Amino acid sequence: MSTPLPTPPEPPPHAARGRDWSLRHRLAWQLALAAGAVLALLFVLLDTLIDREIYAHLDQGLTLRAEVIAHSLQRHGADLPLADYQEDGHTEFYTLFDRDGRVLATSPNSHGLALPWPAPGAGALPRYYDARLPDGHAGRLLARALVDADGRPGVLAVGTERAHWDSVERRVHMLLTSGIALALVVVVLLSLWLVGRSFGLLERLRTQVASVDADTPARLPDDLPTELHPFAQALQTGVERLRLALQRERRFARDVAHELRTPVAEIRASAEAALPQVQDAPARRALQASLEASQRMQRSIESLLTLARIESGLERPSADPFDLAAQLRTLLDAAAPRLQARALELADTLPASAWCMGDAGMLERLASNLLDNAIEYAPPASRVRVHLWRTPDGWRLVVGNPAPALAEADLAHFGERFWRREGEGGTALHAGLGLALCRALADALAVPLEFALEDGQLQARIGPLPAL
Repeated sequence: MSTPLPTPPEPPPHAARGRDWSLRHRLAWQLALAAGAVLALLFVLLDTLIDREIYAHLDQGLTLRAEVIAHSLQRHGADLPLADYQEDGHTEFYTLFDRDGRVLATSPNSHGLALPWPAPGAGALPRYYDARLPDGHAGRLLARALVDADGRPGVLAVGTERAHWDSVERRVHMLLTSGIALALVVVVLLSLWLVGRSFGLLERLRTQVASVDADTPARLPDDLPTELHPFAQALQTGVERLRLALQRERRFARDVAHELRTPVAEIRASAEAALPQVQDAPARRALQASLEASQRMQRSIESLLTLARIESGLERPSADPFDLAAQLRTLLDAAAPRLQARALELADTLPASAWCMGDAGMLERLASNLLDNAIEYAPPASRVRVHLWRTPDGWRLVVGNPAPALAEADLAHFGERFWRREGEGGTALHAGLGLALCRALADALAVPLEFALEDGQLQARIGPLPAL
């Protein structure tokens, strides 16, 4: 026997676009970006360390080979008994220079080609550098000072091929790149999962807040994280204030309507009884005005009571099959005298039958109010349109009338209690509650109700209604 709190109006399209961003998506891509940056730095660090280790290994081997060659040169001269440097060797090379850079000796497998001399100004010896070997392959070289067997100073350059280590380095790079990419994908997926899991708490909070109604205090989850406690408490306080304010509003409207119903009925009865007895014209006009005012007040009271019953859940819709087309024909037949009195033409397109599922009484009251509103506010000698047709998602009903004085901005006020355009007053038939009652009935029926203004024609659109 309760009804949810009213839903706030949707923001205008331009405002929605201005705030159209997702905290969940923002956190996810920021986490992924941060993880990607960390993994990229890790890749650079690992690559640098691996390159350094590879070069350290090569340089250590070159140092040992240079020591062996230097020792052999001092003992045996240029004729070195080293198998790696014979003519069939193609991975290890050496060249002996004098201090002026002239070639004194080369390894047999160099075929007379010397290793590149270290670039001038590259630093003191010993010196490690990269260059092309005599066989054209890339190599790692070491140049160090040497004193030969005759005591003459010179420079010994020793080189070794890098092809194997370059291949190892490329494979390591490929493994690192694949591993980093896979790790990044895993981190992104984990980030999305963790962020979604964390926002599941907010989704639960949203669900519980959405289920709050005017008769039930808000109960928020007890297992919220510490960071959300202030937000949840503030939200609970605001929702509770709104709930209590709505209860006070409904109670006030209901109490006022109940208290005024009997006095207004007595005033109306007295005016109706006195009117035939009064012959004085001014007095009759005053009584007639009082009678019309009492009729308007009585209609307002009945509308307020109906609104209170619908909004409080005392009137709940049922789900029964009924013929909407037959119902509309009955309403149009009953409205014929009022249409004729205002010289209005009726243009209706109704199918032979239109079976729906819903509350026939509430829907009849909704259609009746919309039809009354169209008849009352259509200019004399104009046309009122009623159109009912079936779509794939159900039946749709449109009630329209000319509204030359209505502006597009006025549509936002449709459904507000006691709202009238500036310069309009109430009538005996309309007290400013008809469209508010229509909106409440549509909400209770869970049926879409929209108002549109097209080429000076006001259209009230209902539906889709569940079809049978």
